[in-house]
Order: sequence, then C-alpha cells, then structure tokens
Amino acid sequence: MKTTALLLAASTFALLISLLAAHPAHAQQPAPAGKRSLPPVPGLGPDPVLRPGATPAEKAAYQREMAEHTRQRWNYLLTDSTMRTRVFNNAPNALLVETVRDLPPGTALDADMGEGRNALYLAQLGWQVTGVDIAEKALAFAQARAHQLHVPLATEIHDMATYDWGQNKWDLIVLSYAGGRDYAARVQRALKPGGLVVLEAFHMDAAQHLQVLNGDYRVFFNHDELPRLYSGAGLKIVRYEEPVAPADFTKQNLRLVRLVAQKPQP
Repeated sequence: MKTTALLLAASTFALLISLLAAHPAHAQQPAPAGKRSLPPVPGLGPDPVLRPGATPAEKAAYQREMAEHTRQRWNYLLTDSTMRTRVFNNAPNALLVETVRDLPPGTALDADMGEGRNALYLAQLGWQVTGVDIAEKALAFAQARAHQLHVPLATEIHDMATYDWGQNKWDLIVLSYAGGRDYAARVQRALKPGGLVVLEAFHMDAAQHLQVLNGDYRVFFNHDELPRLYSGAGLKIVRYEEPVAPADFTKQNLRLVRLVAQKPQP
C-alpha cells in the first residue's frame, strides 16, 4: 500500500484526508461536505505545518515529521480490526486474482504491501513474494498471518521511492493503490522479460468524492495516463480500463484505473 506520503505504501498507496485549498504546507482541514475522509488516529496530533519562507533545515524537519505521521497513520489503519473492516477490502484485489489465475508461480514484488492481503494470496498460490512498506506493524501483521497459513513471505521496511527494485528480478509487480506515476521506468527495469505489472488506483474523478491528504494525488490518475506512461517506458499494455467499481480502499463505488502491462521478451 504506500511511500512516505499517504498512499503510499503504506505504501501503498497516498489516499484520502484533506484537500489543501491554498498550499500543501497548510494544516489538515475538515472534510468538505459530501467528501469521505479517513478517521483520525488515536494519539496522533495534527500534521506539522511548514511556515512560509521556511529554511532548508526546517523543510527537512517538516518532511521527517510528515513521514513519521504517515508511518503511524498506516500502522493504525492497517492493523486496527475496526478500521480494516470499515475502510479496506480484506480480500485480494480482483484484478490481481484475474491476472494470475492461469500463470505459473514465480517471483513477486508487492509494493507498499500494507497488511498483506495480496501478498498472502500469491504466497498461497506458490509465489515467492517480497512485500515492502513503511508501516512496520502492518508488515508484522502480515508475517503473523503468513505463519498461520504456513506460507513463506519476505518483508522489508522501506519507502518505495528509495527502494532498490532490482533489474530483471520479478515475474510480477503489484501496485495496488500504491502509486505508479513515477514508477514506470523502475518497473520496466525490475521485471523479467515476460513479467507483468498489475496496477489499480483511483481515477481522478474519484477526487470529487474523497479527500486527498496534503494534495498528494499519487494514486489518482487522469484518463489514459497510465497506458501512456507504461507504454512509453517500453511495456506492452495487456489490459486497461477505467470502470466504476468498488474500490479496495473506502469500499465505495468510484471510478478506478486498472492496468496490466508486460515487459516484452528480447
């Protein structure tokens, strides 16, 4: 699920909490009428505020504080049983399930893995899965589930923005509400020839119904933006659609973007 900015990561992947009316450094604002927001995290204070004319040192401190707030927020949202039931789809992503149905197991990277629903599904099918996220409690939750299911699962605490994706390393890369706008070239390098990337996120239309944390639209995409990005990086578009369907995050019927792309054989 999300990087240092929400959804992201954890993660996975830059989701839903306050549209900034004037400047992304402003403090979090209340949800506009008709827009859905994530609940507050117990014990987590307001997001830090970056003053106008901040020095480089102040900007660096602000980024560190924001990253820490993001980590704490996703640790709570991804492991609290009530929040997971209310906000998240606990089943594996439907596009992923359809895509791997007839594939032989291989190596898979689940970027911004979150609590591991997709990674654990793949592991049960025999895939060798590595899940990466900034939310260490979510990774521990996934490891506990893997132990219960008797399946291997590798996890790494890391921000996908600075993670080493490798080269010709993965048969499958999963970007489930985990961004993707800045990842096309990395995905192309990291996939083995013939490997697939499966990406689902929000269409920009969904921002009419959701709040967006700190102006971060990493998991919101414009019409046909993804096929342009990923074909431009050298991948073959296998499937692309923009349906109105239940979102894995919020469970609302919203316009989504769904992409499956393949690295060509040499």
